[in-house]
Amino acid sequence: MSEGIQISEELISGLIHTIGEHDAEAKSDRIIVLQYLAAVSGFLAADYPGPDTERDELLEHMAQFSQYVCQERVQSKQQSSPAQPQAAAPQGRSTPTDDPAVGIWKPE
Repeated sequence: MSEGIQISEELISGLIHTIGEHDAEAKSDRIIVLQYLAAVSGFLAADYPGPDTERDELLEHMAQFSQYVCQERVQSKQQSSPAQPQAAAPQGRSTPTDDPAVGIWKPE
């Protein structure tokens, strides 16, 4: 079992490349890439084995998590100056909860 999610520039580049291979327009439009990623999340969430209310809570949690990662990335990019190399993507760890479909992500 994984010790938590690990995000990297390599992973992101691979996802963007794969989506671009599927839809050529995505190669030049990041909004389309974001739409694909959101659609995949919704598609996978539809198979959530619990009640609809739990699935909806999971989707809300994931939206908040996405906002958190976005804010961390924006802050990290703002703090780096042209003289300094870009900071690595935020690293973190997901802590399991009583619900196996939901974990608590914390930066490291």
